[in-house]
Amino acid sequence: MKLDIRWQDAARFAGGRLIAGSADDIFDSISTDTRTIKNGEAFWALQGEKYDAHSFLNSELAQKASGWIVEESKLPDLKPPLPPHLIAVPNSLRALQALAAHHRKKFDIPVIGITGSNGKTTTKEMLKLILSELGPVCASPGNWNNQIGVPLSVLSLDSTHRWAVFELADSHPGDIKEIAQIAQPTLAVFTNIGPDHIEFYGSMEANFQTKLELLDYVSQDAPIVINSDDPWLSSLEGRLGGRVITFGEAPLCRIRFSEQEIIIDRHKIIVQLKALGKLSKYNAAAAAAAAWALGITPETIRAGLEKYKPFAMRMEKLSHPSGCEIILDAYNANPASMKASIESFITEFPNKNKILILGDMKELGEQSASFHAELGEWLSTLPVAEIYLAGPEMKTAAENIAKRKPSFALHYKENPADWINELKKAINKNSACLFKASRAMKLENVYEAVSKSVNK
Repeated sequence: MKLDIRWQDAARFAGGRLIAGSADDIFDSISTDTRTIKNGEAFWALQGEKYDAHSFLNSELAQKASGWIVEESKLPDLKPPLPPHLIAVPNSLRALQALAAHHRKKFDIPVIGITGSNGKTTTKEMLKLILSELGPVCASPGNWNNQIGVPLSVLSLDSTHRWAVFELADSHPGDIKEIAQIAQPTLAVFTNIGPDHIEFYGSMEANFQTKLELLDYVSQDAPIVINSDDPWLSSLEGRLGGRVITFGEAPLCRIRFSEQEIIIDRHKIIVQLKALGKLSKYNAAAAAAAAWALGITPETIRAGLEKYKPFAMRMEKLSHPSGCEIILDAYNANPASMKASIESFITEFPNKNKILILGDMKELGEQSASFHAELGEWLSTLPVAEIYLAGPEMKTAAENIAKRKPSFALHYKENPADWINELKKAINKNSACLFKASRAMKLENVYEAVSKSVNK
């Protein structure tokens, strides 16, 4: 991050006031984490649901930081020694967002905003690798995709960047509006629409409309990349007309995938993806569609896609000491991603004894029981050897499976850690295991515990 503005201007752009320090000193970089702040960075004190960074303002931080950005209401609580500079703002999160929005306006480059229920991070990383074949790219680190992560990502933009790719996530109505007006995309990508965070939306329609907020913050002629196979998104084709660039499996999609091929407006490329499953192919097609809209050649698209490697806990392929093949996909889960992961897993290991280790899908609200029941009904039909289910919400799925008397062995525990001893006995060189659940279930801990034992 290299902002290269004056402290007085930083205060003005953030909607605050400089109350200590020289107005003409250079304000160059910020940190929101006392654990990682570097000497000379400004510390931005944010208030979250679980913490208030103002409580970390102490003499050590005053010596290390070039200054603090604090909320007006916290000024009476500050005690010497103070840092060289001090900015007071009405609301520190809104101030951070205002500074980032001002910073974004300095750059006349293509900026891609990616939203959807699944695949945002993978699509972003794939597109970043494609664009990196041609020059420097600014992109959201990891999953910095919320009200804090997006402004911090935007503030890392500098004059060397030829493109920017930002991931935009939501969990409540208005979330996309809040962060899209910071990122100000020139191209929008919609990966898919599913029942993510339905607990906070109440309906799929509300979820869909929130993601559509992105359309209000791109220009009237900006390209819009959509998944044409998604029933919600396909409805946009008529509304948006020639701006739309479609991707998917359907024959009329402009960017279409099948097996190892991606067909880009009749240009066929063979792509050796390191990521598994159909969802990964959708993500690759979404990235290819965005790159094609930016004028990137099919050969450059292929080269970038083949450099992608899956992130930890996102369809991550691992080996157990016994020789068992492991797929760890425990970063998150909703009904759509759960089904996509399982289908990909089954296709990948046709000759193995397939074992599913599944935990709760969280944030599904009042519809959680029905979603888990539907999952159980579908699971009962699958060609697998064993299924281990855990979590209070997965009990519904387990009951629905049991009623159908499946051909595979079914195991249910409320706590996933209670599976460990059984799994140690079940896993061997002839098996393949998929670990899939919402992040709160921490299935990676079960994988790690199971991996400490070898059953050859």
